[in-house]
Amino acid sequence: METTDNLNIFEELKAHREAKKITLQEISAESRIQIMYLEAIEAGAFEKIPEVYDKLFFQSYLSYLQVEDEQKYLDAFRALRKQTFSPTPTTTMRRLIPKQDDGHPVFNKKNMIIVLPLLFIIALIVFFAINSQLVETPEKEKVAELPIRQIAREIEARQKTPSAAEAVSEVTEGPKEILVRLELSAVDSTWMRFIKDHRDTVEYLLSRGHTVTIEADSVITGIVGNAGGLRWRVNGKDEGILGKKGDVLTSITVSSAGIVKKKIKSRQTTEAR
Repeated sequence: METTDNLNIFEELKAHREAKKITLQEISAESRIQIMYLEAIEAGAFEKIPEVYDKLFFQSYLSYLQVEDEQKYLDAFRALRKQTFSPTPTTTMRRLIPKQDDGHPVFNKKNMIIVLPLLFIIALIVFFAINSQLVETPEKEKVAELPIRQIAREIEARQKTPSAAEAVSEVTEGPKEILVRLELSAVDSTWMRFIKDHRDTVEYLLSRGHTVTIEADSVITGIVGNAGGLRWRVNGKDEGILGKKGDVLTSITVSSAGIVKKKIKSRQTTEAR
């Protein structure tokens, strides 16, 4: 349960933000953190934030407000987080499942499990018997059976043989060329989110020693929670580590020309480029 002291601290943060005339929309646009999560931070409702991201989101939020005695708020966050994600069990609940009435003995579940498969098998037997039966003429001459097998063979042949348009498409299109390639190696625990070609979003939480490769046709944009936690290789070129541990890479844009834009926010200063 949330304590009154903890709630007062988060209300104090909200008042501090409003006094500086900083809106949640501005923080969200810079950090790419959804407004619903920022509102949860100011309400002390950390159960509404994914457990693996709550600490990173809270630290990013504090860096924008530039509060004094930041450690006081981090201690309050840890205390509330412990209460949220490690609650003390108080009661034991026993789940009771009411006994269901099976209804009529002929249509109860046990009988239907046996009867339905039997009816299905009988229907199949009748269907194939009707379609394979030969009709005899008065002169005992056999009439050709329904050409189901012939139709099936024709459909199979059409599926195996591509049309002229499909054949031309296979020759002319070919594989698409990847123009942008990121190879990222984690030297520290790092959260990141990237958008490929302005449409596909990918999100990772890497531990030290893990690697990930991201490819796009034209451009990749993103945000990194720990700028000093990644080693970058862009389009085959080693770019090294782009920031210090704890800094937030609030914006980065990568194209076929390499890194064309980056913006870093330090914990000590408002912005370091």
